[in-house]
Amino acid sequence: MYTPISFTLITLSLFSQLVTPQTNEITELRLMHRVVHPDLPVTPWAELGTVSIPSFKSISPTGSHASLSLAESLRDDLAEFTEAVNPNLQGAMYHVAIEHPELEGSVSSIKACLLPSSTSANIVIHFSATGEPFAIDYSVSPVPQDGICSVTNTGSYPAHNASVVLKSPRMAPLPELRIPPPLTPEGEPVAPVPEKSFVQKYWIYMVVVLGALLISGPAEDSPSGDGKGGK
Repeated sequence: MYTPISFTLITLSLFSQLVTPQTNEITELRLMHRVVHPDLPVTPWAELGTVSIPSFKSISPTGSHASLSLAESLRDDLAEFTEAVNPNLQGAMYHVAIEHPELEGSVSSIKACLLPSSTSANIVIHFSATGEPFAIDYSVSPVPQDGICSVTNTGSYPAHNASVVLKSPRMAPLPELRIPPPLTPEGEPVAPVPEKSFVQKYWIYMVVVLGALLISGPAEDSPSGDGKGGK
């Protein structure tokens, strides 16, 4: 035998679990990187760093800055990348990707030969309307205007503490809808009322003026004022 109080407590507990919103906001996001070349074995992914993600509501469509903590093994991984694929090798590419359990991950790719002469890097992470990261853009600077890589003597991958920008989806402007025309019971558009002519608008005033002229009659001739009578 159970007491009504125990049954009430169990019911309230189950109800609170149902109505409590489940928040799965991401607080940290791991970024991975690697170098590839079509004629060489594919190098495994290594951790580039961890991005601290604020609340999704605080992320702006125009961009919100975030901090990146580089991986402790970054310099060792870059040294292994240099041994595996020389950045000055024609066709070598540098990949940066998002590692996330719910997604396969988006990859951003640039020419590996742009890295040795670069001095800074920029990362843009795009979020969906549900707060999931789905795309990443990675770029370095400076970049030659012609896009042709300059051959350097170093031939190594630098460790940049990249600046990170987070972007939420931008809503498209709503279309301007016109008011539909009124319809008849048969479903056809109501024909507009034709505009009246000048006579149709002001005929009543014309009748009043014409009646006043008819009532007043013709003007009488005034007597001559020269003082001369006829014989």
